[in-house]
Amino acid sequence: MERVRVEMWLGKRIVVVDGTDVTGEEYATTLRQGSAFVTQQPPNSILLATVVTRARFGAGAAEHIKAYSRAIRPFVTASAVVGLSPLQRVIFSAVRPFLHATVRDFATLDEAKGWLVAAAGPAKTP
Repeated sequence: MERVRVEMWLGKRIVVVDGTDVTGEEYATTLRQGSAFVTQQPPNSILLATVVTRARFGAGAAEHIKAYSRAIRPFVTASAVVGLSPLQRVIFSAVRPFLHATVRDFATLDEAKGWLVAAAGPAKTP
């Protein structure tokens, strides 16, 4: 499975950073890969879904999340996090002030993609 990918949803481009089933070390690597991809895009252009379903957060997870958020913030229009466990939700709440202002959490990727498309609004006409 490609950890960082672009998916089309109702005609909108959504960047998915997929940490499903990763270990703590793999989670940090996945966030770095996601950041590297996102920061190569135009500012304020990304609809982002970060998936953490069954991801195991290791030591320093909160710091990795904060660094990821700081790096991608100028590039993101709307952001969703998918699949938070109860423990992940505690960490998410602790780092919330450092996250993109629009970030919302969802149980499934499809729910997140639907919200991201709605948050993007109608397509701009040339």
